[in-house]
Amino acid sequence: MNKIIISALAITLTACGGGGSGSAPAPTPNNDGGNGEIRTPAFSTDHLKTINADYAHNRSIEGAGVTLAVFDSGVNVNHDEFAGKTLNPNSGSYVSAISAHTLDEIEDMGLSGLDLYQPVATGDQEDVFGHGTHVTSMAWGENVGVAPEADVIMMDVYATTSPDSLAVKGLISDLATMDVDFINASLTGVDYFENSEFTNERPLYEALDTADMGFVVASGNFGLDMTETFITNPVNCGELSDVERQDNLTCTFTFDATSVDLLAKDADLADNFLWVGAVDNNGLPAEFMLADGTEAGTNVPGSDADIQARWISAPGSAVDGAFFNTDTDYLAVSGTSQAAPLVTGAAALVKGQFPTLSNTAVLQILLDTADSSFSAYDPAIHGQGILDIEAALNIDPTNYEAL
Repeated sequence: MNKIIISALAITLTACGGGGSGSAPAPTPNNDGGNGEIRTPAFSTDHLKTINADYAHNRSIEGAGVTLAVFDSGVNVNHDEFAGKTLNPNSGSYVSAISAHTLDEIEDMGLSGLDLYQPVATGDQEDVFGHGTHVTSMAWGENVGVAPEADVIMMDVYATTSPDSLAVKGLISDLATMDVDFINASLTGVDYFENSEFTNERPLYEALDTADMGFVVASGNFGLDMTETFITNPVNCGELSDVERQDNLTCTFTFDATSVDLLAKDADLADNFLWVGAVDNNGLPAEFMLADGTEAGTNVPGSDADIQARWISAPGSAVDGAFFNTDTDYLAVSGTSQAAPLVTGAAALVKGQFPTLSNTAVLQILLDTADSSFSAYDPAIHGQGILDIEAALNIDPTNYEAL
């Protein structure tokens, strides 16, 4: 018998998922953007049908020889979804230097600037929160995942129930030494870099370009128009009252974006970057219910052409994935956190099929072959369209940049 639970994945981050199954009883909302429902032992693979993943699996194209790095809360590799699999030995748990040390220790060590972002290893990866197991199963799972034969590095950046985005930024250059092809980040705060009088984070991202790594990031779950939030930024949150700020999603979940630059707008880094929005199995924007009863949903690219150009959509509505707290159960979750690893897994399939192509070319293939043929398609909502694995695997590789 199915039972509804308040999801163990609860977290108030814009790129983290939540949600309930469309076939379930009335959902109980939680504060990660939706609900969770344990399924024992059955699971649905409708999300794989939506993106034509069977085309690859029927041809034994499963991502072998491709290395993925996942920034998340760890993964329960004992779950049946990962039977027989072993994580890449570079996996581990990390925090940023500013999180690892006290202010007195930081002063004694003379740390400042970008030194504060440098990763500090804290031990083996372990998922005690749940988000990472579900996300990883979307990319690496044997039954519900896209690329079950890929090599996966789990970078556990959850010291508590929230990720350390500074550690993520600090670890990017380290991944360049591990032969990583694609990185999945189903978390917030890593799709831009601060460029202000206080700090310039751009150097932390330069390894994406120099090492030809693809960076796939979940776009967020609060129904924000990213053009408005990051480009036009019309709301001056500082002039609003406390009540008005709390009532304005742009102020509540983001900040004054005038001091940051988007990876999607950077001339040299945009080719290495994809933003992923979430849709349901009918291609409509996924909708979520926040803990306070607020109706929200997947963020959208908005009218900015540069953002649309680096945006792809994928299923993120009541997607079944591995439940971290047992080795057999599945959890239905909604969010862009679930959509992003489907795209990352698809990149592994294309790279495995066309290993001589650059990783930036692979990302471009996913964009070029995304499905935009349906009647509801809108670039301000779907970006370049919905992920289509069959179309991506049927391109002419000579039209794209080789290594």
